Amino acid sequence: MPNPIAPAVAADAAAEAAIHLDNLQEALQSLSLHTRLLTRDDRLPRLRVINPKATTLTEIISVAQRHDRWLFLWSWNEPITEVAQLATAAERIRYVLAATSPSAA
Repeated sequence: MPNPIAPAVAADAAAEAAIHLDNLQEALQSLSLHTRLLTRDDRLPRLRVINPKATTLTEIISVAQRHDRWLFLWSWNEPITEVAQLATAAERIRYVLAATSPSAA
């Protein structure tokens, strides 16, 4: 069983994650997506992203440090981009949540 994370380390990680998610939240809102920061005491913050034109299209984005790099992650824990690539992350999320019209038959 892994050792528990020290409370001070967990608090620092949560604060760092919140900063990155706040930045992403601003970028996504500028692309007309709705966002809400989700916080709980027992886990890192996450960001719920909703396409207001198709509210069933939603995603929960998290952030984690892997190999000394902070990454944005999809809900299935796959990397989107490094947090330094904010515009790229926002565009990829917008693309995944894009509502497309059915093609004409």
